[in-house]
Amino acid sequence: MSDGFVLHGSPHSLPTYRVALMLRLCGVGFRFRYVSFQRRMHLTPEFRALSRWGQVPVLEHDGRVLLQSAAILEYLSETLGRFGGSDDVARQDIREWLFWDADRLYPPLYGWYSVSLGRRGLLPLSFDDGVVARWKMLGEAALGILDAHLADQHFLVGAEPTIADIASYGDIAFAKLSGRDPAEWPNVAAWAARIESLPGFAAPFDLLAMQDADIPA
Repeated sequence: MSDGFVLHGSPHSLPTYRVALMLRLCGVGFRFRYVSFQRRMHLTPEFRALSRWGQVPVLEHDGRVLLQSAAILEYLSETLGRFGGSDDVARQDIREWLFWDADRLYPPLYGWYSVSLGRRGLLPLSFDDGVVARWKMLGEAALGILDAHLADQHFLVGAEPTIADIASYGDIAFAKLSGRDPAEWPNVAAWAARIESLPGFAAPFDLLAMQDADIPA
């Protein structure tokens, strides 16, 4: 049962995983529509009619078409009444963490994953050594900031998990897929374990496959 949600994306897409994980943690089923970038499905007229930038994820719900993973997480939080923070102050803090993630944590850690895919021959990707070194430096610096923040907090904002945690956890999950051990940052590792213990949690390729599917609640 889909509960009216249709998610278009790829299991290799970190932003797609964030949205899928949010739905799973909220106990909501959804239909998954696989978009293969190798087969250039993101460039088809049908997909571009949904996604004006040709990007995933795309979430269809209740006659609406929603783009950009952080904005989708905010929509789902408001619609489903979960992981949204307890008051206006918390919601502002959540929004700030979402923007910080988009600026500092997500780009280098997703870069690590891209490098790993290329080195393993899973996708035709290659990167200049200088780019790889910069992603390593920026990613480790961002993880250091995250680790320091989590030294005396169970979650990013307040005592309960929010969409800020779900967004940033996706980065950690894909860093793991790249072969990086979050134990290098013990507070991050402990926080990630708390996310992984939430009811309904599933890792990226346990949740999504490279084919269309109905994902149960």
